[in-house]
Amino acid sequence: MQFVMVVVIYTVRVYLLVAYRPKITFAGSVKSPRLKTPSVIIANHTSMWDPLMMLAIFFHKKSIVVAKDQVEDPHFSWALTRVKCVIPCDRFNLDTEWALLAKRELEKGNNVIIFPEGKCRYDGLLNEFKTGFAFLARSTGAPVLSVGLEGVYKIGRRTRIVVGEPEKIERVKGIPSSKHLAERSEYFRQKVWTLKQRALGVAEPPVLPVAAETPAECHPGAIAIGSMDSIGPADLQNDNAQDRGNA
Repeated sequence: MQFVMVVVIYTVRVYLLVAYRPKITFAGSVKSPRLKTPSVIIANHTSMWDPLMMLAIFFHKKSIVVAKDQVEDPHFSWALTRVKCVIPCDRFNLDTEWALLAKRELEKGNNVIIFPEGKCRYDGLLNEFKTGFAFLARSTGAPVLSVGLEGVYKIGRRTRIVVGEPEKIERVKGIPSSKHLAERSEYFRQKVWTLKQRALGVAEPPVLPVAAETPAECHPGAIAIGSMDSIGPADLQNDNAQDRGNA
């Protein structure tokens, strides 16, 4: 079965790289997906393809936090329970186990991929960023690497991704306050938003309201995946920018 999973993983990766030909722009000091320092990698979540694309890009020395209910879903469990890089997280109950597992992965030299929104958002805005990633980065000293995903996956058309500058969240003794973690989470939410707009090719990005003032998504069928929520007017310009992207 392990051999079968290896074949599946490499097949999916090749498919993604060939079908969507991701164009990666490095906007900071990082110039390659092969990171020299174990990092907490965060990104916006606009499509069910996002987790697979992130795994395909940051393919070496990686782990990814996935909603426990997705891991236990019969449609996905056969694969997710056999892939060693998956860190399950219970989105509906207090769960600290995922953070311990993620910490061990960082200590082993692996990156940890997290989607702080906890679920896909299809209207062009960003949901609130849960604070788990900030807690993890602060407690371990690992840098946070922000990634903006265009979120357009059309066969034969290049999907665009912008990788930002890694930043550390100051590591101090004691338990961080919820206010501090919320402030850092909002800071990185705004940063990911800027990177996403750059990936979309938006010359003058619209202002993203803070999480408390961002309207709830009205799009039906938003699906949760890649979540790590435990510790803590739709943008039509974006849609137009997506369609203007050239291959």
